Amino acid sequence: MFIRRFFLIFFFFYKKLKLMHKSDLSIFLELSDIPTTSFHENRVSNYIKNKLNEFEIDFTEDEWGNIEVFIKGKKEQEVVFISHMDHPGFEIVERLGKNLYKARTLGGLPRLSDVENTKIKIYDKFSETKGNLKPYNESSSNDSRFKPSDRWLNSEFVSVNVELEEQNFPVPVVFDLPKPKISNDQIITPVADDLAGCALILEMLNSLKDSQNNYSIRGIFSRAEEVGLYGARLIAKSERINKNSIIVSIETSSELPGAVSGSGPIIRTGDRATTFDNSGEIILLSSVKQLISEDKEFLFQRQLMGLGGCEATAFSAFGYKVTGISLPLINWHNANPEGKVEPERISITDYQNALNIMIGVGKLDIVNNNDYYKTLIDIPADAERLRLS
Repeated sequence: MFIRRFFLIFFFFYKKLKLMHKSDLSIFLELSDIPTTSFHENRVSNYIKNKLNEFEIDFTEDEWGNIEVFIKGKKEQEVVFISHMDHPGFEIVERLGKNLYKARTLGGLPRLSDVENTKIKIYDKFSETKGNLKPYNESSSNDSRFKPSDRWLNSEFVSVNVELEEQNFPVPVVFDLPKPKISNDQIITPVADDLAGCALILEMLNSLKDSQNNYSIRGIFSRAEEVGLYGARLIAKSERINKNSIIVSIETSSELPGAVSGSGPIIRTGDRATTFDNSGEIILLSSVKQLISEDKEFLFQRQLMGLGGCEATAFSAFGYKVTGISLPLINWHNANPEGKVEPERISITDYQNALNIMIGVGKLDIVNNNDYYKTLIDIPADAERLRLS
């Protein structure tokens, strides 16, 4: 009796471990230590291409520098996971004087970036040079993109104090923050948005590359999201991806009430610009349902993340069906609530559970509306009581 019970317990936990993928987080920790900003994603791009080669996964790179992987499934139905390789930052565009340069902002940045002598680093292919930010003498802007805020910088330009050799402008600039580290359930890092998404897609592709997946799976690593979703818009406009595909944005997004770090990844029902599609969401929810059947304590959340936009909206504008997974993010765009510069933070639980949802999609039978909503579509006999005599 004891032996039989032992084997039943062993089988239960073996099955659970087999279904649940656990990341060692090494890819994200390495990736999030690499400097990146819009138009200057070359270091991150090289890391991703090297990892794909290491995993023996074929990829293509388009004329705009977006990276793409396709894993053919048993069926034609396709799920596309997309993340972006850039993060808000700056680029030096002009020399103002000795060791002083004018830099353009790239994306939303903390309000106090330029008034607290914030440490920065300038990077190229091989080297990094450290300096500081200062206000630019024309610090305010009438541009509609730069609105007064308690948290965000209202300026198109900043000054950079740094000792540079002769440079060809523009030159990328990012915050000089401590290296990524783990603290309890949190990863504290210079860049979570959206290198966490890139790391998740890399891990998912490596897990699914040799599986007999029903869905065909595509992974995309795009460029220049923070300045206007450029990479995603160019791909969507090209229509090289079948219009029947489901697009899944893999993102980080600022914590909100009902979207709390450590309570599981968000099944994202929309962003600042639009609501997303149910036909995509039920695929993600079907993966969640399967995971919960194996682990009743599996955590996830469902929320419209309305503070920022994401690449799902870029594809939605061109007629694609879209959905998303988002990790709740603390210090979004390196801005704490007071507008000071700090590292970003995400939950390890949220990361691990997002990865399992994504891998789970590859293992699903094809999800269709009639099966998913069968209990609602089948009208019970008792409803006949409503019929008017």
